[in-house]
Amino acid sequence: MTVHIILTMIALVLILVSGTWYAKKRFKISLAVMGLGAIAFFVSSQVLEKMVHLLILHPQKDGTIPLMQEQPFLYVLYGIAMAALFEETARLIFFKWLEKKRKLEDRDALAYGLGHGGLELLYLGMGSLIGLLILFSFIQSSNTDVANLLPKTTLEMVQSLSVWQVYLLGVERVLALVLQIGLSIWVYQSVSQKKWLYLFVAYGLHALFDLAPALSQVGWIANPLLVEFILLVELLVFIWLTKSTFWKKS
Repeated sequence: MTVHIILTMIALVLILVSGTWYAKKRFKISLAVMGLGAIAFFVSSQVLEKMVHLLILHPQKDGTIPLMQEQPFLYVLYGIAMAALFEETARLIFFKWLEKKRKLEDRDALAYGLGHGGLELLYLGMGSLIGLLILFSFIQSSNTDVANLLPKTTLEMVQSLSVWQVYLLGVERVLALVLQIGLSIWVYQSVSQKKWLYLFVAYGLHALFDLAPALSQVGWIANPLLVEFILLVELLVFIWLTKSTFWKKS
């Protein structure tokens, strides 16, 4: 299992690096814009959004969230709404700020999306894989006292993990990267064309994409393959919609 986790980590890094290299060579994207996109993702979703979660959700010391257990439907609605609100608003603020500095260019959307989605891939995807790697090292350790320190539910989750689920985690991160680039295009077009409808579409689409994972989180979708299949279908439709809406205009 350790080998498969490492292979998935290497694949994710290679995909991000090669994608960035291609975008830089083919479209001459700004690495500064890409870096600011990464910062915007971290501040909006990992700082500000999580602060709101602490205030509203009141997570317990054992990691449980009362709203998830008592009102799972409300928890799902809250989760998808907050993710869309913070991340898409961060895009809006960035492009409005950049517009004041210089003329916006189409490649700015690609650069921002790569930065935003790239750091998400590294922070969430690589973070999860590194966490799994550490847990497996604990379980496989000859020192049983170390493994006994882990919660029973964590032990059961890690021990029941299949190889395909590890690779599925990598696939999900790649799908999310493409999604973040696409959503960046919608918000960029909203600012550059002064059409707020595109922004509201981005809010709605972001919430829609988060719906299946959120339903899985509360146990309403039990099969992880079904979640990824739904995400793939949504992404393919999203790519078609984005291309048909903006391709001739860009």
